[in-house]
Amino acid sequence: MSRSGAGGPQITVMRGRVIKAGRAAGQALVSAVPIGFLGGVDPDSGIVLEPGHPLQGRSVSGKVLVFPTGKGSTVGSYTILRLARSGHAPAAIVNSQSEAIVAVGAIIADIPMVDQVDISRIQDGDWVTVEDGVITVEHRPPGQRPATTAAGDAHPGLAFGVPDTLSDPSEARSELIFLKLGGSLLTDKSRPRALRADVLRRLAGEIAEALSLRPGLRLLIGHGGGSYAHVVASQYGTRSGVSSPADWHGYAATARAASELNHIVVEALADAGLPVLPVQPSASALCRDGELRALDDRPLRAALEHGLVPVVHGDVALDEVRGGTVISTEEIFRWLAPRLHPQRVLLVGEVAGVLTVDPAYGEGGQVIPEITQQNLPELAQALGGARGTDVTGGMLAKVTQMLELLETTPVLAEVQVVSGLVPGLVRSCLADPQVRTGTRITRSVQ
Repeated sequence: MSRSGAGGPQITVMRGRVIKAGRAAGQALVSAVPIGFLGGVDPDSGIVLEPGHPLQGRSVSGKVLVFPTGKGSTVGSYTILRLARSGHAPAAIVNSQSEAIVAVGAIIADIPMVDQVDISRIQDGDWVTVEDGVITVEHRPPGQRPATTAAGDAHPGLAFGVPDTLSDPSEARSELIFLKLGGSLLTDKSRPRALRADVLRRLAGEIAEALSLRPGLRLLIGHGGGSYAHVVASQYGTRSGVSSPADWHGYAATARAASELNHIVVEALADAGLPVLPVQPSASALCRDGELRALDDRPLRAALEHGLVPVVHGDVALDEVRGGTVISTEEIFRWLAPRLHPQRVLLVGEVAGVLTVDPAYGEGGQVIPEITQQNLPELAQALGGARGTDVTGGMLAKVTQMLELLETTPVLAEVQVVSGLVPGLVRSCLADPQVRTGTRITRSVQ
């Protein structure tokens, strides 16, 4: 069945046989020939390695992988499981006719899978949603795909106001943005529990206005711990580890402080009319020696699928080596991005972008327009600190995490760092994907 809205993309709905139930969505990665996973797909990166294969050099990570059937050794099932464990598995699998290798792999890796589907009706780059046995394909002609501008081009309406409409409003329906409101923006991190209530109210209003301009825009909002959790965590050294009874009391105190600020943020967003759903990271987060290794994304998926705005925040987490630790919003984004597939990440802080002079040590630095893996070493000294108390590593750690996030999330175009102190700027960035301001963090130049 096919349908098309006025001026919108064509929609095709098909039914298939359920091999592994579940719901997932993503861009289609289509092959007209079978795929062998053992030796054919790198389990640590998701890159197709098989020489001469039509998909050679492309990544299956986060895509709805569409191909006729599987092939090769039965050990390929465990390659699919390894892809899931490394965070590089397909979001879903669609086959003409399943066979045991791929079917077993999808089942043990918890990847939604269907077969008995006419895959010729799915084109590379289509947006595909798989929900149990229903496959919905959104076909996007080239003229309806997001426009891009050269790096550094300024949107003509950036300085004053926000565009009333988008050049292609249908793009809002499929864009997911991860939005971080920095703790140093929402609070004065030099003083305990020093909320900037006026800034929070204004930002909440701007986010609500942006969603009114783009009704289909999907948002996941995260915020830092600011002078609530960071100050408490610094007093107890929670980031470094938790072992003694006093340490565990500090762990609990840090969690309460993080929750306290989160409650304030969520209420401000709700008061502005946003359908927010708070999701507490520490309820499911697990680290290994400071590195986030597990976090349940199902509540976030459900919220996004049903038109809600999930809100996460920097929080404590259990740690297999340290006992307990602290995880930042950027670390949470880095975990979630390969699984939820945002098209943009917007980091909103105090300053106009990433500066050539660390604001902790001096004023007057210039905004760095673009950061890649290539120019990071020469910028590292300038990025070394953070204003106020920050137990999660400062700007250098945040930039490094965002570069890693870009490498693991093929659909992600860029990370943008902008100021939340400029009235209207956050609204502009959310409402129009063509706005260029602040610092862009992009993939390495090959």
